[in-house]
Amino acid sequence: MELLITIAIFSYIIYLRYYADLRTKADKELDQLQMGIKLFESGQIESARAYFDQQLLQHPQWSVAYLYRAKCELALGDSEAALSDLITGDTYDNTVPDIHVEIGRILYDQTDYPAAFAEFDKAVFHSQGRDAMPYYWRGLARQKLDQPQEAQHDLDQAIALEEQAKNRPTNQTDAPTTFFDRRLLTNAAFVLLNSLLLLFVVKQSPVIHWPYLMATSSAAAIGFAEPRKGWSLAILQAVTLYLGYTLFTDKPTNSGQIDLENFNLYGSMILTFLGSFIGGILKRAMA
Repeated sequence: MELLITIAIFSYIIYLRYYADLRTKADKELDQLQMGIKLFESGQIESARAYFDQQLLQHPQWSVAYLYRAKCELALGDSEAALSDLITGDTYDNTVPDIHVEIGRILYDQTDYPAAFAEFDKAVFHSQGRDAMPYYWRGLARQKLDQPQEAQHDLDQAIALEEQAKNRPTNQTDAPTTFFDRRLLTNAAFVLLNSLLLLFVVKQSPVIHWPYLMATSSAAAIGFAEPRKGWSLAILQAVTLYLGYTLFTDKPTNSGQIDLENFNLYGSMILTFLGSFIGGILKRAMA
């Protein structure tokens, strides 16, 4: 039993570290590089470049660091070094739309319009139709390639996306579009598996401490993974525990064992809600 609980707790830690955060690799890098990005956006180009130099010494596979160092190099007039950095960044992560846009702009300035169009086309694909700039530049490349109708369609799409961005309330920029998103459904699958394991511990544990420890740990993981929607996952775990126990397990005949299992079950359900609440508070405090 002790080994099972230890494995479960380590599983929660691994899950939170590697799987609960469903942001892309580029999104995570972007968060880590905010200091340098602010230097770049405030016009401190040399300082920003030095910052990204240092980051790439420590993290030589961060594509976003290559992207922003390339932007610094472009601002300093070194397009050759910028193109080299962008191509290197693309080899580590070819899904970053801005890398393709910047490569395409350099090729466009070099009048290599077919190659520029190919890069802008990749940027449109990886931005999933949410960003205006890939459409804008693809439209310009299409004009150079004598594709007037397709070019106008891309430019119109760029204008429409710009209008949407202007009209979007600033406090809703990062709001999820649906409640049942991919992140929540993935976490729900994890909670279901954990609930089955917790139910086993409720039935097999000779003391209340093990199911209570596991329930608290798993609930804290729920709140940490979903600080805004953790209540729904807590309900899912509690309901799964109750229905699984009442419908799919054999009831003991010994009154002492009945009392012990009831303590394990209902205590675990209560701790599920308390733990998820505390986990959510901790995650929001760390944000």
